[in-house]
Amino acid sequence: MSLSLRKLLQNPSLRLRLVVGGEDPATLELTLDREFEWLHATDMIDPTPFLGPAEVILTLGWQFPVTRSADPSVPEVRVPQERLERIYEDYASLIAAHGVIGVGFGSDVLHQGIPPQLAAACRRHGLILFDVPYEISFMDLLQEAARVLQRDQTERYTRSLRAQKAIANAATRRDGLSATLRETARQLGCGVALYDPLGRPVTLVEAPDGPRVTAAELTPIVQRALESNQRFISTQVTPEVEAVLQMLGEPGEPSGMLALTLSRGFDDVSRNVLSSVLALVSVSLQQNQALATLHTTLREALLQLVLSGNVAVTRHLVESVWGPLPTPPLATLVGIPQHFNAERIMPAFESLQASADFPVFFAQYRGDAAVLVREADAERLLAQLAPFGLVIGRSRAERWEGLELALDEAKRAADFGLRRGAGPEGLVTGFTELWREGVSDLIDASDAAHIARRLLGALASQDAEQGTELLPTLRTWLRHHGRPLPASRELDVHRHTLAHRLAQIAELTGSDLDDFEVRAELAIALRYLQ
Repeated sequence: MSLSLRKLLQNPSLRLRLVVGGEDPATLELTLDREFEWLHATDMIDPTPFLGPAEVILTLGWQFPVTRSADPSVPEVRVPQERLERIYEDYASLIAAHGVIGVGFGSDVLHQGIPPQLAAACRRHGLILFDVPYEISFMDLLQEAARVLQRDQTERYTRSLRAQKAIANAATRRDGLSATLRETARQLGCGVALYDPLGRPVTLVEAPDGPRVTAAELTPIVQRALESNQRFISTQVTPEVEAVLQMLGEPGEPSGMLALTLSRGFDDVSRNVLSSVLALVSVSLQQNQALATLHTTLREALLQLVLSGNVAVTRHLVESVWGPLPTPPLATLVGIPQHFNAERIMPAFESLQASADFPVFFAQYRGDAAVLVREADAERLLAQLAPFGLVIGRSRAERWEGLELALDEAKRAADFGLRRGAGPEGLVTGFTELWREGVSDLIDASDAAHIARRLLGALASQDAEQGTELLPTLRTWLRHHGRPLPASRELDVHRHTLAHRLAQIAELTGSDLDDFEVRAELAIALRYLQ
């Protein structure tokens, strides 16, 4: 609840007159709508210790010298013009600094009219000044202010109930969630956007009027909020529009994000309505999430059914629920999410499949996302998967019987791509790339480095402490396939020195350097030692 001078000045029975604050037509509307808490009647020269931060003062002017008396019983005083102006200047400066909105001056009670020095001081300090005529008492004004607040409270309560009823009715429609968001935008006069747990827009409703923002401006803000697990955030998108974001669900397991774009602040009614909207949308998303969980479980079971050889049964079930099942030869993809777990990716894939104009099937596979598509459609699908930030492994299945092997190959390729490092938009690694890189690249780099340090650590310590060159000697000798003469030439040492070093290496590592398998292990260990 709040008061504004417009609500008081518009009452013809009060006959209030705006004296200062409306000279500039461009600012008149803002002046009249400035809100304040209450009217405080006081004639103190310094009333600020007894005032709130945003109030209006009512005064008869007893704190000022009476230079033009309206009451014959009150003697007039003569004050130099400069001193008189200073008195009003100090008063206006004091109350303006405290946050007072304005002054209502009771004219023709003590002073004739309103002292011009007071009007000038109020104008300089941005204070509103209005005339309260002789016939209107301050009590009349206070009673009217109380009635205004009561009417305002009743109006807000009625408006809140009306808005909540309209939104609740929208929620019962066939397209309940979308209808709820559209009605919210209409009732609150703002833009409304619903995002999924990955930060992708699901429903966008523009503000009915005023400045607007695009999805391209809003989406990065939503994604950052989801990545940082922020439940609530308010931020300026453009100089004219503020975005208010509210996470739906729990941090770490969000069901989405509701975003409101506002060109003006929220009042109490809007906040009450928003609370109802959040409850309705949360319930709707929980229902959708429960359905999505069932779909995820069903898809995983259908994938296992295909792998067991029941393709015909799987095709019938998939086509009856989602649409055609892709046919071999298949591009077999396994995606490892970089930012979210696979459970959060699966519901987003549902909308991807619905929008695709070619057959696609996806399911969870070993904790990751498996996607099957005809080879002819693979590139188009990969382009649609790019925004998900997946590290993708790719293989090929000529027939359904080879799907299990293809999935295993795609999974290995994805793991390899993850170790190799993916860019911000993900990475696609074909299984055929693995053997071209070499068998040693299939080794988990972290495990190999640990074993390499255990195997060659003694040599590294000896080189560091004694100044020997056992590791460079071993590397050079292996590169020359164990031939002493070219190795000693490259090292620029006598072959007897090389033989002595090799004996030290064999002793420190406990290895038989004449064994080919031992040499191969040492070569791989040297590769991963760094």
